Amino acid sequence: MNTAIIMLASNSDRENNIIRARERLADFFEIIAQSNVLDTEPVGKKYKNRFLNQALKILADDTAKIATLHFKHIENEMGRSAATNKQGIVPIDIDLIFWNGEQRRNDYDRFEFVRQCVDEIS
Repeated sequence: MNTAIIMLASNSDRENNIIRARERLADFFEIIAQSNVLDTEPVGKKYKNRFLNQALKILADDTAKIATLHFKHIENEMGRSAATNKQGIVPIDIDLIFWNGEQRRNDYDRFEFVRQCVDEIS
């Protein structure tokens, strides 16, 4: 069994999309911990709306590569596309931050809100 920490983010129908993403993730993974949801300013000029962010700790039977494919499938299913990205609209973003304790993205080092969420459930 693998343990992962992932970050959820949404700036469009934020509350509903965070809830829907957790529900869809629960179809593939066991969610064993979740941080509080943070309301944050957008980072980057193309994003106009505020984000909701949340960290989840999950258990996965699959490899990190397969887990990431599940994340991308859920993002696409929930309306994320190249067109929405270009418009600065993020229905849902699911990023793998840690896999079995190994850092996979530098978001933890770059963003205080990621550290805050992740540290809450670590």
